[in-house]
Amino acid sequence: MNSASPAPSLNLPDWPHCGHGADSEAEPVGCRGIRVPGHAACLAHLSETDRSTYLVGLQPGADLDHRGTPFTEELLRDLLTALTNPGTQWPSMGQVQFEEAKFSGNARFGQVKITGDALFDRVEIDRSAISRGQ
Repeated sequence: MNSASPAPSLNLPDWPHCGHGADSEAEPVGCRGIRVPGHAACLAHLSETDRSTYLVGLQPGADLDHRGTPFTEELLRDLLTALTNPGTQWPSMGQVQFEEAKFSGNARFGQVKITGDALFDRVEIDRSAISRGQ
């Protein structure tokens, strides 16, 4: 008895998405991560140079939109480091949108200060990514 593979999702996100890894049959939508402004890819799929440039340009308290973006432990750490306030040594964000983001590895938000609205609807967290702040 053969079990059929689940049909690929054709639901497009409500934002301009990266599309990395899309193919016409198996994965027609590809990566759902929102494109970084001025680029055709999300934060996870930017070139190292473009990602570094984006992160260096961030300031503590910045508004963020990383809807649909897949975050590894390293990528999240790099983002939080870019947003760290030198006075408090804690990351600080303004308004944040992480709707449909995916977190794998160790996802630590325990000491992050969010001063604006925060949208974390339909976030996927790998069970191993759950971490209590230290």
